[in-house]
Amino acid sequence: MEIPLYILFALALNVDSFSTGLTYGVKAIKVPPLSLLIISLVSMLSIAISMAAGRLLAANIPAPLAYRLGSALLLLIGFWILFQTLWKKQLKSRLSPEHPSAKSVEIRLRPFGLVIQILKEPARADFDSSGVISPREALILGTALAMDAFVAGCAVSLLGFSMLITAPAVGLGYFLLACLGIAAGRSNRASLLERQLTALPGCILILLGLLKIC
Repeated sequence: MEIPLYILFALALNVDSFSTGLTYGVKAIKVPPLSLLIISLVSMLSIAISMAAGRLLAANIPAPLAYRLGSALLLLIGFWILFQTLWKKQLKSRLSPEHPSAKSVEIRLRPFGLVIQILKEPARADFDSSGVISPREALILGTALAMDAFVAGCAVSLLGFSMLITAPAVGLGYFLLACLGIAAGRSNRASLLERQLTALPGCILILLGLLKIC
């Protein structure tokens, strides 16, 4: 039964949405249901496009190679996420009190600079500082989150995952986990939850890669 694998994949991609929800809950930024729905639909569309690309690639290479490539991509993404998590922890531990401005360093890569900033600090998606994520802002936020998961969608397509199941699972997962994150963000354990979850997506993707490569 492959359903647990779809659930694990949707969870791996949407831990970021839970963290984003935590940020909005802590900062008391409102995300109306319409905005959440827009972000979910953008996530679904992005996964569908990335899986279509993966299917196109799989059609032009031998099936065993496509399978191994998909597993290898999941493993690479998973280990990269773990590496980033450890690197960020080391960076924070080495930061001296005299350099508090390190958090505000900006990466200017146009036209992706805005997307990078949103990924680093979700509250930046509230461009007008209104305290509400509008549908337009939701579209940009959804695009930022979707770009982060594009390669993973291509990888699971190479492994034979169904687009008709994967895309809705990812979209629904975003909606539910973002809502949970917003609710949890209003509690005083938000920062603890976020620290504990940073490595989870990498671990799940590595597990999926190992399950499929064996």
